[in-house]
Amino acid sequence: MDSLQFVEMAITQTRAATLTTVKELTREQLTYRAGPKANPVGFLIWHVFRTEDRYVRTLTGQEESYQADGWSNKWTLPATITGERLAMTTGNSWTPEEVGIFQVPPLAELVSYGETVRQRALAMVKGMEVDKLEEVPNPDRPEWINATYLRSMITHEFGHQQQIDYILGLYNVESAG
Repeated sequence: MDSLQFVEMAITQTRAATLTTVKELTREQLTYRAGPKANPVGFLIWHVFRTEDRYVRTLTGQEESYQADGWSNKWTLPATITGERLAMTTGNSWTPEEVGIFQVPPLAELVSYGETVRQRALAMVKGMEVDKLEEVPNPDRPEWINATYLRSMITHEFGHQQQIDYILGLYNVESAG
């Protein structure tokens, strides 16, 4: 197994674990906030998929699925996300108030978007050559090489997976009480 085959295996298994956790969530579970500054599960799922979409765009130069497939027209961002902040349509640097305003999309839409993004990511990984892993795809971020983006695809989703598990645990305790 070479390094790109490992990346393919890791992102496939990580996404499978995420989908197993969230595939039957109710609307209430998707929108539950453990506190006024906490992120709901649905927002975290959206954020993971949006970030991966952004990474794929960075590594391929292709338009993000978010725009190309019309998701940006379907899902409304908080009105405060304008101007230079519009580049932050992944949810990074949003305030708790902005997260609270964000309307979490229905689970089926989130999963469909995530699957589209994942298929693009897998095609990208399968088409990449090992000797390209050390190239810098974005001159504005010279410290991030292709391998850094691929590593982040794995660790970013895995980290948020753990948050989702924790939030759902809190939800279950609160709803049982």
